[in-house]
Amino acid sequence: METMGKLIKMNVLIVGQRGLGVETAKNLILAGPASVTLYDPTIVTWGDLSSNFFCREEHVGKISRAEATISKLQELNLNVRVKKVDQLTTEEMGNY
Repeated sequence: METMGKLIKMNVLIVGQRGLGVETAKNLILAGPASVTLYDPTIVTWGDLSSNFFCREEHVGKISRAEATISKLQELNLNVRVKKVDQLTTEEMGNY
């Protein structure tokens, strides 16, 4: 129970939304931290469709991996604040 108490207060930064990153984000959001911030400015490619289950064909060449995944990740747990950042600064890193 102590661990769950700590988890719900956590602000987590996940860098990368390929296979491992998106799976980690999904599982973490289902567990329920205070917030999850995504950083992956890479534009979705065809190869991402096989490693990121939230990327779709209409995302290819148009939006970043973080942008492609954020809405579906947010739907998993409305009590978790899910956001994305387009660049990481030392100030931003200090929040995690």
